[in-house]
Amino acid sequence: MSALSIVATLSSLVALQAGMDLAVLEKWSTAKIVKYRVEGVHNARVSVVHGDYEGKADVIDRIVVEFTWDVGKEKVVGSVTLVDAVSTVKNIKSDGTNCPPPTLKGEYEHFQSTSSSLTAANQIQITGTRTFPAAMVSNYPGSCSMRPIPGAKEEKIMWLPGMSPQVLGMPSMDAVRVSADRKSFAVKGAENWVWTYTPSKVQ
Repeated sequence: MSALSIVATLSSLVALQAGMDLAVLEKWSTAKIVKYRVEGVHNARVSVVHGDYEGKADVIDRIVVEFTWDVGKEKVVGSVTLVDAVSTVKNIKSDGTNCPPPTLKGEYEHFQSTSSSLTAANQIQITGTRTFPAAMVSNYPGSCSMRPIPGAKEEKIMWLPGMSPQVLGMPSMDAVRVSADRKSFAVKGAENWVWTYTPSKVQ
């Protein structure tokens, strides 16, 4: 075996030991344009009544974002599409009290997108609303008697960065987790959102 071959073999071993996949890195190193499908999932316990009242639930919400990414220029090109799912609300309670759970008089929607824009060439801003229904809540800490409160809407903003598909060849880290089949990677976002990126090569 030549010295050059030995060096190449040792380099491959070091890369593998570090959790890198050289074949995947090479595949995506030639990509110029990729199409991203990014699924954002919220799965956490949050307040589902408006204001400073005791009323939380386990809330799951989803949004799918699709966009085209110029790898070399590190920028979003073309239009951005958004598809929302309906929020799922379970296990409503007046956490931390012995009072009955609140009663919602409508549907709680954690995030409903209204528009998208680019705050920079490599970052998508998603604007939307959070809808709190009217509800019956306890008068805690004064008592557990129930009283009505009005619903409300709040504007919410989320940011989604474009990323290099070569992440798929890198080892998983706390902030970025690469799937076992190296076809997607997940990024932790703000407010309990997790964004899973799946790229497909356009050219």
